[in-house]
Amino acid sequence: MKLFIDTNIVLDLLQYREPWVDDTLVLFQLAKEKQVELVVTDLTIVNVVYIAGKTIEKKKLHETLVGLKKLVTVVSIGDACIEQALNSDLSDFEDATQFFAAKREQVNYILTRDKKGFNMSDIPIMNVTEFLNIFL
Repeated sequence: MKLFIDTNIVLDLLQYREPWVDDTLVLFQLAKEKQVELVVTDLTIVNVVYIAGKTIEKKKLHETLVGLKKLVTVVSIGDACIEQALNSDLSDFEDATQFFAAKREQVNYILTRDKKGFNMSDIPIMNVTEFLNIFL
């Protein structure tokens, strides 16, 4: 099963954000066990470094990202997704670029805590807890 992971899910893991971190740890364990494939965009990695870099020491963040990279497939946003986002009705440009990358990658689900950012999606949208309730 191929899952697109929004930036907020990665930040929940790296910053141990309650109450979401426990389910997020389960999700990443499933990826480690190769039960699911997690997909993120290159933009997510850049955003995570920018946001988490304010609270996590640089060396620790680097080590964490090296470990994260082993558990996720990083795909580029690219010109086509930018073009689609510019021409879409989605109000949040960043979410639009993420959505079109997820669509291109033919994921089964988009996991996010910001469902309204993907409200026009034809890909099922859910949070991590909802996914785990279905998957497990």
